[in-house]
Amino acid sequence: MHHAIRHTALTMAAAAALGLAGAAAAGAYPEQPVRLIVAYPAGGAVDGAARILAERLGAVWDQPVIVENRPGASGRIGVALAAKSPPSYTLVAVTNSTINEQLGRETAGAPSSAASLLPVSTLFTTPVALLVNRQAVPADTLAQYVAMARDKPGAISFGSSGEGTTTHFFGELLKRDKQIDITHVPFAGEGPNLTGLLGGHVGSAFLSASGATKAAQTGKTQVLAVTTPGGSPLLPGVPSFAQLGVAGLDRDTWVGLYAPAGTPQPVLDRVAQAVSEALSSPAVRERYAQLGLIAEGGSPQDLARRMEDDRQYWTQAVQRTGISLR
Repeated sequence: MHHAIRHTALTMAAAAALGLAGAAAAGAYPEQPVRLIVAYPAGGAVDGAARILAERLGAVWDQPVIVENRPGASGRIGVALAAKSPPSYTLVAVTNSTINEQLGRETAGAPSSAASLLPVSTLFTTPVALLVNRQAVPADTLAQYVAMARDKPGAISFGSSGEGTTTHFFGELLKRDKQIDITHVPFAGEGPNLTGLLGGHVGSAFLSASGATKAAQTGKTQVLAVTTPGGSPLLPGVPSFAQLGVAGLDRDTWVGLYAPAGTPQPVLDRVAQAVSEALSSPAVRERYAQLGLIAEGGSPQDLARRMEDDRQYWTQAVQRTGISLR
């Protein structure tokens, strides 16, 4: 009898402990500071958006959200660090180009840290624009840019945020569509890419609307075209590549939040809800718009669907350009 009572008590205690753990995961989270890894350099669009979000989440959660920049290898260093981190209290902000590059490596039989990350929520979307340094490439329109590139094959360079990134693919797609020879110069993130354009180290560059907005403020650049098919309110008056008859450059880039494998689903849902609420705030949306970004949000399932749709698009881009992701 005594043994039966003790067994029942232990069973009830275990059940209570599991219940409390589930409640803590779903409701009391977070109970300690949260680390938000940005897989790119400070000063870029991802960094700015992450810091705005961290400030908002920290205030709501009453726990610090610590942003940590870990750039390098087109985002792979930050992704690898996040994948090795303990679950639940680490997040990582990653562009779709990094995720697609990593999953492409996995498909090709190479190691991929991104394969073990769990989707949480979409942070933002942003168009990508082609800009020129006015002094290096005095083109006012895409047609003039193409004509100059044909006149002097290989003389015009275009900067990207790194090998295998969205901005790299767009340059290669433009080369093939217009049959021009422009030279790719990869940088370690958008911040260095923007600096390279403004300094004349490259004659042109593919940048997010955030980078394009910063560049336009200097008066040194001209925006030629944007990837949003119908044009973007973030870059008013700029024609789209689709409107100018260029095929394939009709996909905006996006940034997702991910968590290490082993993070419980209730925690993923809790974080996604908090992120969505933060990004729906008019004040946050305005701050994002000032950076050239469209705040998004959504559930882990929404991000998973976005990833699948994006992967199909970029699989076709890989086939068209021949860029190796291995």
